[in-house]
Amino acid sequence: MSFSSEIKKELCSVRDMSSGEMAAMFYGMLFAGRTSDGRSVVQTENADLVAAARTLAEEVFPETRHETTRLVRNGGSLYTFSIKSGAERVAERFGDMSEINPSVVSGNDEESGAFLRGVFVSCGSVTDPNKEYHLELVLPDSRRAEQLHSFIREHGMSVKMTRRRGSAVLYAKESELIEDFLTYIGAGLRSLEIMQIKIEKDLRNRANRTVNCDSANLDKTVAASDKSCRDIELIIKTLGADRLSPDLRETALLRLDNRESSLSELCRLFEKPISRSGLNHRLKRLSAIADGIRRGEQK
Repeated sequence: MSFSSEIKKELCSVRDMSSGEMAAMFYGMLFAGRTSDGRSVVQTENADLVAAARTLAEEVFPETRHETTRLVRNGGSLYTFSIKSGAERVAERFGDMSEINPSVVSGNDEESGAFLRGVFVSCGSVTDPNKEYHLELVLPDSRRAEQLHSFIREHGMSVKMTRRRGSAVLYAKESELIEDFLTYIGAGLRSLEIMQIKIEKDLRNRANRTVNCDSANLDKTVAASDKSCRDIELIIKTLGADRLSPDLRETALLRLDNRESSLSELCRLFEKPISRSGLNHRLKRLSAIADGIRRGEQK
């Protein structure tokens, strides 16, 4: 089961909802649905959504009669839910769907959340957060999409809007925005799941950056040590260690005997304490002597 399917299965459970929330959710389903013969219908491959639509219709409009048809295609099922009789009662209460009806969605968070819950289960999807962060609502009617766009933004969620193959699409790619939206429509556990996945991703990325940084620093240390050792070997071969001052001779011999040690580790090996900057200064003096040999200035 996909991440979206799991969310919708959770949201299609309509137990413990008030009558106002049930009406708002059913309204959201129809608002985001398609139109057939001038009436809004819910068309989906999700059996949980159809079951929820039937339950809500019976609770909100017990005097109406509804119908669900099933079309088998490509090994799956396409369900179409519609009101067959009493549709005028639905239209009288919900309106013509040209705009969001404030008498159904009064503006409080409970009804607004239930309305967006119905919209999402009808036309929404969320990509698996292990792959990417992406939520979208796909509506066939651009006017409804514009109404929904304004409604969601008025509730503090800055979704964006675009068009794709004749449909209007509202979308969000920010994980925090997706988390807020899912929490608002009642999928708090899935919102927490996204947060947890984001934390795990961040920890993995930090660990990788640390490993890469440590690896890069180690490469630099090895490269610097190799150069110092080549310089020292050239000096000893050409001039001999005795031609060096006592501090440079001690530095040269310790470097050759401890090629893999960092400068900090090397500092601790000296008979008299020496700072890292002091050691670095001595190594630069040795490098300058080696460069002079290479230029023929030292024999």
